Amino acid sequence: MNSRMTPPERMASVMSGQKPDRIPVVPFILGYASKITGISLGDFYADGNKCFDAQFASMRLHGYEQTPMYGYASLGPWEFGGKIGFPYGKGQGAPYVIEHPVNTIDDIENIRVPDFKKELPGGYKQADIVASRCAEHGMPITVQIGSTFTAASVVAETSEFFSWILTDPDKVHQLLEKVSDMFINALDYFADKYGPQSLLPFDGGPSESNTMISPQMFGEFAYPYMQKIHNHVKELGIHAVLMHPCANQNGNVPYYTKMREENDWAGKYVWLFGPETPIKNQIDAFGDYDVICGNINPPLLLNSTYEEVLELCKENIEEGIDSPGGYILAPGCEFPLDAPPIKVMAMMDAAQMYGSYR
Repeated sequence: MNSRMTPPERMASVMSGQKPDRIPVVPFILGYASKITGISLGDFYADGNKCFDAQFASMRLHGYEQTPMYGYASLGPWEFGGKIGFPYGKGQGAPYVIEHPVNTIDDIENIRVPDFKKELPGGYKQADIVASRCAEHGMPITVQIGSTFTAASVVAETSEFFSWILTDPDKVHQLLEKVSDMFINALDYFADKYGPQSLLPFDGGPSESNTMISPQMFGEFAYPYMQKIHNHVKELGIHAVLMHPCANQNGNVPYYTKMREENDWAGKYVWLFGPETPIKNQIDAFGDYDVICGNINPPLLLNSTYEEVLELCKENIEEGIDSPGGYILAPGCEFPLDAPPIKVMAMMDAAQMYGSYR
């Protein structure tokens, strides 16, 4: 079957509430792009130009709708003055923390919020390079604006952070306030430089999953700062946000649905939940307003055959294709670094075979 729309046309159709020729495919590819282009994974994260080049080449090779972005789960420590390592070693899959800027409760008072005015902090230097290359090609600017809770949990030494939630919650809120202010400053910088309508910010993280904290703790420690940032998104005139509540966040869904109402948000969220959250539940919660992403379990993309991945995608498409706000085929987290290219082909083939609207 030949495609009748280009990838940008297909995404624009979904984001505007229309039906494209077929469902888009966003395979959440990051490190995999470095592998198939011969760029080291360390350079992929340490050099914004190589990061863009690898993702752009993978996009062109496979023909999917995802555009380049820069981000990683351990964002925050470097930006607040700590140290990270880049994944040059065997078995490493993303940047990792070497030195947390907050190791004692008193350190929270002393750290300063990066202001983005003189020099971009940490990874945002490379994110800006990727953003500028995307702007040159007329592609959306995807910059990381959360999650505040996940970032705070690695700005601080992680085990201490979770213990302080119980023993010194006021100090934890002070840290969360500073981290959310960093993301506000990032939004202001990128919106001012590239224009708010060019942005598709990314918000998500695993530390607020219900395997780590209860929904009640999410409401107290994560939700207020997420709401603060997304209210600023609205104030800036940004029209869409890519949301990735990573891992099991089923208990947090009522807070995510409440955020639209409390912020009087008229824009569009693109929801990419983990495989723990059924597509039907996502449609019930968000389908009338937002785009739902399929959530194929990433390890299955690595370990299953082409035929098995095709069947997994078919089942996911059948569950999501009629979502009122639109549907995108995707994995439930980053595409596996070591998966063979034929698995991306299986996703693309499934979209052509089972995801046609016309």
